[in-house]
Amino acid sequence: MLISLLGRVLQFIIAFASVRIMTQLLSPAQMGVFALITTATSFFALFFINPVGMFFNRRLHAWLSGGYAKQRFSLYVVYMLGVSCFAAILISICHVIGVFIGGISLFWFVILVCGSLIFNTAIQTLVPSLNMIDRHGAFAVLNLAVLLLGLFISVFFSAFIRPTAEMWLLGTLLSQVVCSAVAYKIFFGKVVTNSSIPLWVNSSQFEHVTRFCWPIAIAVLLQWLHMQGYRFFLADSFGIAQLGLYSAGYGIASSLMSAAETIFTTWFQPQFYKDVNAACSTQRNRAWARYAEVMIPSSLLFLSALIAASPALPRLMLGSAFHDVGQFIVLGALAEWTRVMVGIVSLNAHRHMTTKLLIAPNAIGAAGAYIVLFALLNNFGIVAAPVAVFVGGVAVFLYMYKIAYAGDVNAKLEMSKLALMSFFLTLSTALFLWLQSSIIAQPDFFASLLVCIGIGAVWATVGWYFLKSVLIDKVRLK
Repeated sequence: MLISLLGRVLQFIIAFASVRIMTQLLSPAQMGVFALITTATSFFALFFINPVGMFFNRRLHAWLSGGYAKQRFSLYVVYMLGVSCFAAILISICHVIGVFIGGISLFWFVILVCGSLIFNTAIQTLVPSLNMIDRHGAFAVLNLAVLLLGLFISVFFSAFIRPTAEMWLLGTLLSQVVCSAVAYKIFFGKVVTNSSIPLWVNSSQFEHVTRFCWPIAIAVLLQWLHMQGYRFFLADSFGIAQLGLYSAGYGIASSLMSAAETIFTTWFQPQFYKDVNAACSTQRNRAWARYAEVMIPSSLLFLSALIAASPALPRLMLGSAFHDVGQFIVLGALAEWTRVMVGIVSLNAHRHMTTKLLIAPNAIGAAGAYIVLFALLNNFGIVAAPVAVFVGGVAVFLYMYKIAYAGDVNAKLEMSKLALMSFFLTLSTALFLWLQSSIIAQPDFFASLLVCIGIGAVWATVGWYFLKSVLIDKVRLK
C-alpha cells in the first residue's frame, strides 16, 4: 500500500510540474485551445469508451483465467478504432456547420482527439491491469514513464517548434503511443492465450454488454455536460483566451482535489470494502458511516486549504500570465468538492441501485447547472460557470443521499465534531486570506511558498486533532 501511495505522489508531482511548465510556455489563448481539445476528447471517451472499459475491467480476471484476454483486448481495440472513426466524422461535421472549435485546424483536432481515444485508452487499460498479474514493478515504471516521456517531448516541441496546444498534446500522444506498445508487450508476454477462442462475440454476449453499458453511458454523458460541456459555450461567448485563464485556475482546483481524493481513497477504500463484506451485520451496516466520517472531514480540509491558498497557488503552479486566476481556484474548489461528495455518497449507494438509477440524479444535476449558468451569465460573466457546476453538484448530492440514506440510522454521522472542525477551518481560512491581502503587498514565488507551507502546517494540525482517532485505528488495522 505504501508503495502505491508513493507512486501516486510521484505521479502528482510530475503532473503539477507539467502544468507549471506548460503555462510558462503556452499563452492563455493556447491554454483555451488545450481545454477545448481535452473537453472534446473527454466527451467521446466518457460516453463511448468508459462504459465498455468498465465492463472490460470487471471481466478481466475471468478472461485471464480462461485464456482469452488477448482476444478480448483485440476486439476492444477494434471498438476503439470504430469510435475514433465516428469521432473524426462527427468533428468534421461540426467544423463544416460552424461549431466553435477555437480556431484550431480540423486536421490537428481530429488527430489529437482520435489518437488519444486509441492510445490513452490502451494505456489506461493495460497499465493498471499489470497490477492484477503481479507485475508491480512494470506498473509503477510505466505510470511514471508515460508522464516523464510526454513532458520531455511536449517541452521539446513547444520550445523548439512552436508554443501551441497542438505541439504540447502531440508530445503527450507520442508518449502514449510508445508506452502503450511497451505495456502491450509486457502484459501479454506473460499471459496464456487460448487460440481456439473466437475473436467475435455472439449476439447473447453483445446483448449482455449493451445492457450493462448503456445506462452508464447516459449517466457519464450527463456528467460531462454538467462538469465540462459548457466550455465550448464559454469559448464562443468570452473568447479562447478567457477560457484559457478559466481552465488554468479551475484546473489547479480540480487537480489538487483529485490528488487528495485519490490518496485518501487509496488508503481508506480497501477497509470500506472489507467492512461491507464482513460477517458481522453491525460492521456491514456501519461501513459507509465509518468511511464518510473520515472522507467528509478530509474533503472539507482540502476545500478550505485550497480557498486559503488561492492567491498564492497561481504563483507557485502557473506561469506569469496566469497569476490572477485565484477566483477560479476558489470557485473551482467548491465545484470539485461537490463532485467528491457525490463520490462519497454513491460509493455505498451502488450496492442497492441498478445502473439505470444513476441517470436521474445526473440529469437533475446537469439541468440545474445549465439553468443557473444561463440565469447568471449576463450579470456575472464567466464566473457563473463554476457557480453553476457547484449548484448542479449539490443537487446531485442531495438527490443521491435522499434515495440512498434517508431514514437509515446507520448512516448518521457525528455532526457536532464536524461542525466544530468547520468552524476552525473557516477562521483559519479567513486569517490566511487577510494575511495575503493586507500584509504581503506584492507576493512573489518565495512569499507564496511560505504562505502555502504555513497553510499546510496549520491544516495538518487541525486535521490530526479531529481525525487522529480514525487514523490511529487505520494503522492498528493494518
